[in-house]
Formats: sequence, structure tokens, C-alpha cells
Amino acid sequence: MSVSISKGLVRVGSSLARFVKSPNFSAFDGTKPKIAVIHFTYGGSALSSAQWFTRADVESPVSAHVVIDRDGTIIQCVSFEDRAWHAGKSSWRNRHGKHLSGLNNHSFGIELANWGPLVKTVSGWKSHSGVPIADPVLAEHKNGNPSGAGGDIGWEPYPEAQVNAAAALVRALASTYGVDEIVGHDDIAPTRKWDPGPAFDMAAFRIAVFGGTRGADTDNVLTVSVDEGLNLRNGPGQHFASQTLLPAGTRLRPEQRQGRWLYVTVLKENGSPLSSGWVHEAYVA
Repeated sequence: MSVSISKGLVRVGSSLARFVKSPNFSAFDGTKPKIAVIHFTYGGSALSSAQWFTRADVESPVSAHVVIDRDGTIIQCVSFEDRAWHAGKSSWRNRHGKHLSGLNNHSFGIELANWGPLVKTVSGWKSHSGVPIADPVLAEHKNGNPSGAGGDIGWEPYPEAQVNAAAALVRALASTYGVDEIVGHDDIAPTRKWDPGPAFDMAAFRIAVFGGTRGADTDNVLTVSVDEGLNLRNGPGQHFASQTLLPAGTRLRPEQRQGRWLYVTVLKENGSPLSSGWVHEAYVA
């Protein structure tokens, strides 16, 4: 598939991609985005998600630059010259945004039509809306499963045509805008998001886009966000003893989740590990 970008618009071969315009966008503040963020839609067709992005009358209007269907069809919703509202509260390395804008100013949002986590029934794995999914990927999410329960659950697989189209698009973003990092929504918002999830082979995708050995771009951290500091506890609950009080701004790497509690590694200024324990997600960002 030949994908190119000109003046913010996606062209597949010699034709412009279908454009279902979202009103939910704003201008970049002068920052040149260098990150591609991969999402799943948690829904059915790419068109249904693109049409959802046309809604400005919801409590929290959202959008993405493109939605890619399971057959590789690309639908554009926001020009790449504009900022889509896809990231929410998020951070990556030392880049972040104000309030709920997160990494929107630093990134391009790419949605893949996919149901995400599945529900196990007596007749097999199904989406949250009851759509049967054959041959799901069975895995536990690296951030903990959405339900909070441990162990492997089902995830809808990503078809090869869809992944190839996404890789061609991100290569075009790298060529046109200098994108040099690819992350999942679950990388930049690990305490609240699970997309694109364990069914998406991020390491292989990075290599498909950049070549070489670019399989790992993982350097996400959280920080203690309360002035009074935060207790690092021996277990996931307030009844567990506190090891120490972490000062505001302490950098933490999330390792696993249990409910709203996160098992984290405390990082020194040079990024090396100092200690580990549990913190509540409400006090980190």
C-alpha cells in the first residue's frame, strides 16, 4: 500500500482517503509533533468511530487524525496540520500538556477499529456488545486487565491488512513530519488506558516502520502530583504499612496494577531504580 501525506491530507495511491471531518480539533501551539500514538476504538467499524468523532455535543468531545478499518481502509477525521483530541491526560518522557490535553500537542492519533478486551461466554469470546471473536489473543495486559482480575483474557487480534496500513501511514508521518517515536495509549496513560493492548505487537510494528532494532521505545514514567507527598506502601491498600513518604515530583515507573493501586519502581534522578512499592493512582500523573 502506498500512503503519502500532503498539506495534512492522507493519500492512498493516487486518491485522497475518505474524510469524515470532526469539529473536535484545535491548532498546534508551535510544537512539531514527533510521536504517533496507537489506539483501539473499542468498537465496530472504522466508519462508526469516525462518525462518533463528528459529535461535539458530548461531555468530553474527542477525535483522532485517522481511523483504520480491519481491512486496511483509512478514514481521516482531522488534518495532520491540526491537533486532534485523542490523548487525554498523558505524558511520555518529559513531554506532557496542561490539564486533559496531555500529549495532544506533541502527537498524532491513530485509531484502529478493534473491540479490545473481550468477554468470555459459554459460547466463546465476545466483544462487550456481543460480537463473537474467533481465535482471540489470550494475554494479561502489562498494566493489569481492565476488570482488575489477573490472568489471561481474550483480546481481538489485529488483521495483517490493518497493521500494514497503519505502518504505511506512520512511515508517511515520519517522512513528512519527522515522527520518530511510536507509543500506545497504554504507554502514555498507563493508569487508565489499555489500548492498543497485548494483541498489538508494538515491537514488531516499530521495526516495520523504522527498521533496524527499534523494537523498544519504552521510557514512560509517572510523577507524584501532590504537594504533601505520597506514601509508598508495602501492598495495594491503605492498611498496608508505609515504607516512606515520596516527595512531590518523585519519578515512578508503573509495573503492574491491582484495582486503583499501582506497583511502581521509584527512580533516582539518573533513571536508575531506587525502591519499589504500591501507590494509589489518584496521586500520580
